[in-house]
Amino acid sequence: MSSYTPETIRNIAILGHSHDGKTTLAEAMLVAAGAIPRMGSTDAGTATLDFEPEEQKHNISIGAGIGHLDWEGTKINLVDCPGFADFTGEAIGGLRAAEAAMVVVSAGSGVAVGTEAAWELLAERGEPRLVVINKLDKENADFAGTLAAMQHLEPKPVPLHLPVGAEAGFKGVVDLLHRRCYIYDGPGQAHEEEIPSDMAADVETYRVQLVEAACMADDTLLEHYLEGQDIADDEIVRATHEGIRSGSVVPVLCTSAVTGVGVREVLHAINELMPSAAEQPASEAEEHGGLTPDPAGPVAALCFKTTADPFVGRINYLKVISGTLRPDQNLNNAARNQSERLASLTSPQGKTLQPVTELVAGDIGAVSKLAATLTGDVLAAKDAPVTVAPAKLPNRTYQMAIVAKNKGDEEKVFAGLHKLLDEDPTLELTREETTKEQILRGMGDVHLDVALEKLKRKYGVEAQLQLPRVPYRETITGTARVDKKHKKQSGGAGMYGHCVIEVAPAERDSGLVWQDKIFGGAIPQNFRPSVEKGVRKAMEEGVLVGSPIVDVQVTLVDGSTHPVDGKDIAFQIAGAMAMREACREAHPVLLEPIMDVVVTVPEKFMGDVMSLLSGKRGKVGGTDMLAGGKTQVSAQVPLKEMYEFPKELRSMTQGRGTFTMEFSRYEEVPAHVAQPLVETFQKENAGKVAAEV
Repeated sequence: MSSYTPETIRNIAILGHSHDGKTTLAEAMLVAAGAIPRMGSTDAGTATLDFEPEEQKHNISIGAGIGHLDWEGTKINLVDCPGFADFTGEAIGGLRAAEAAMVVVSAGSGVAVGTEAAWELLAERGEPRLVVINKLDKENADFAGTLAAMQHLEPKPVPLHLPVGAEAGFKGVVDLLHRRCYIYDGPGQAHEEEIPSDMAADVETYRVQLVEAACMADDTLLEHYLEGQDIADDEIVRATHEGIRSGSVVPVLCTSAVTGVGVREVLHAINELMPSAAEQPASEAEEHGGLTPDPAGPVAALCFKTTADPFVGRINYLKVISGTLRPDQNLNNAARNQSERLASLTSPQGKTLQPVTELVAGDIGAVSKLAATLTGDVLAAKDAPVTVAPAKLPNRTYQMAIVAKNKGDEEKVFAGLHKLLDEDPTLELTREETTKEQILRGMGDVHLDVALEKLKRKYGVEAQLQLPRVPYRETITGTARVDKKHKKQSGGAGMYGHCVIEVAPAERDSGLVWQDKIFGGAIPQNFRPSVEKGVRKAMEEGVLVGSPIVDVQVTLVDGSTHPVDGKDIAFQIAGAMAMREACREAHPVLLEPIMDVVVTVPEKFMGDVMSLLSGKRGKVGGTDMLAGGKTQVSAQVPLKEMYEFPKELRSMTQGRGTFTMEFSRYEEVPAHVAQPLVETFQKENAGKVAAEV
């Protein structure tokens, strides 16, 4: 039986900018609590929560790493989320398992783009949070400067701890809430001392800020405070806890994860102040269909992350929403209409899965070898299904065509890719019917590169990425009349088909408008559909760059047959030949897809982004001012110009720009852009064109 209850479980998602020390801090917390024997290193590839080979190669977190520890009878589950923008989907999944978050900020680099992105993500969910200013032992570390740089964030963070010493001399922390000073003698070894006299004034100044912020969360306490009454420390602790839960208080702590200074105080603060699994935010309760984390309630568990290993099989990471999970339980996955048996339950510690006898409501665990369950699915009793709101995933704005590196590996590549899609909901694979290419979409170039690395490592096949071909279309702007005869005689029975067609432009998006205006029996009724079939076949291949022809009216006006040699295939060939020739004569033009693009950037980048869009043959439609100093730029841009845009936008805005893109319409390609494309195609297909003529 589990020794934990929802009240003694804390689920903390760790967020922040890449390289600000999130994984190292998680490692230090696990060591401080005795959950792991020694400190691993992200640089050396030995960190507990960064264990995938791709993470070690790129030296960044790619997946959400799950670990746990016991601190004074409280189980703290850590969900170490990637800070790199390409892997935001993992952070979103991780947040679905956590009631609160810890935002890690480097004391040297301050508020980076990853910090702001994490803040926005938490604001969307109304998630309680605290801030840890890390790397205070480094050269140029500046606690006060970093704190000041965060004051534009809402709610404004307020110090809970102050550092004792600076840079290499950083040796302890002052706990403002309890007016205590802890000096570290070594990693994880601290003793209490008097608050240094030169810090007394700062301690009182910052403590007043903390108390005021806490009292704002409690009307009665605020009234007493304004009346000048003394407020007991336990009342301030309670009010701080409530303020964090409601989102009005964001405490700031300080550490050096590498030296371990301040790590124990971070664990104390999580235990004492952060909401328990029993105190889920309103957004989480809504997501979970209104279920409360009651161990005696109906069983329900949300799969918030999935990994697949060719040797171990699929591993599903679960957040127990309600009830209690036990081994050998049979539950139902309503989304897949599949019954699942939980053979064994584990509590993850990085890649190590530690067996447990049960997981109570509010806890996090893992199950392997489920038959069909994927990220976002819910396991529950068959007679009491649970509906959970789907995760709001970011737009997949980066796309490349994907092909097998070695001929004959196509089937293996796409089988492996589909398994990767099961792991990562932010990857998408689609077939572009016009170009016959497989298009892989994701969050950025690193995201897709990592997918290919996993494909090779896990499934032993290699693939390559290349710029997608534009799904052009062709149409005509003039009219033409063509008389075409296909006649072939070779010994025995021959072939004969003859048709006369007229072509003219049709309305946009009408495809082929077919008209049969033959009077009498110039072409027998049974052969007329054959002419149309040939026309449609020719429309698939185009005459300018080999793209489909659209929006053409074709009228069958005359023709002839032969009583013996008239055949279905002959009329198909005649129809195709006539259509190709007619389209060449009817002033064909190339059409390209135009996209509706909406770019959101900080106001200072607006001019640069508008110039970039204009340089891509884009038509800027307007701008809108948003909250938080951001601007939205709307434009219509040809798809051809958008393939490299995600990388260009990231570089131009230091990663602070985002965009969405949706198909709008097809539009004629300007002559100076179309001409080189047509010439290249005609040269490459000169023999084929000559044979048709």
